[in-house]
Amino acid sequence: MTICGARNRKGSCCGNIPMQNGRCRMHGGKSKGPNNPAKLHGNLNAVGNKSKLSTGEFEIITWDRLTDTEKEWLTEQYRLKPNEFIDDPLEMEFIRVARMLGRMNELDKDMNGNFDDLIRLEHALTRVQMRIARMITGKRCKITTNQREPGAMKRNL
Repeated sequence: MTICGARNRKGSCCGNIPMQNGRCRMHGGKSKGPNNPAKLHGNLNAVGNKSKLSTGEFEIITWDRLTDTEKEWLTEQYRLKPNEFIDDPLEMEFIRVARMLGRMNELDKDMNGNFDDLIRLEHALTRVQMRIARMITGKRCKITTNQREPGAMKRNL
């Protein structure tokens, strides 16, 4: 009987039964998904899918994915020629913040129905701003919170 033979975490050989390619399902025998782009329809993890975008904290932002308005703003800001583009990670984070603030503005119009989404977006925005601060300073930043006095009143939102 044949075995997979791949090295596992312990350093010994994997003893699982191999698939047609000679490895088990954990070491390269499992499918990588559909090769035909037409079969990606309906896949929630498809490339460029915006239907599951909730906060934008982990949205991929590159020059190719910028809107025309964002490209025009960066072109004016950096005085870029038509064949030039900017792909600075810090600048892309600023674009991310602008997009997140736009989403917050849209959710703020109907705060009664979207309060949880608004809070989630606000927390994500704080994490993105901390990432920007780390990029600028080159080190980790610490958030300090003021401790409430024991007799202080709670504010309800």
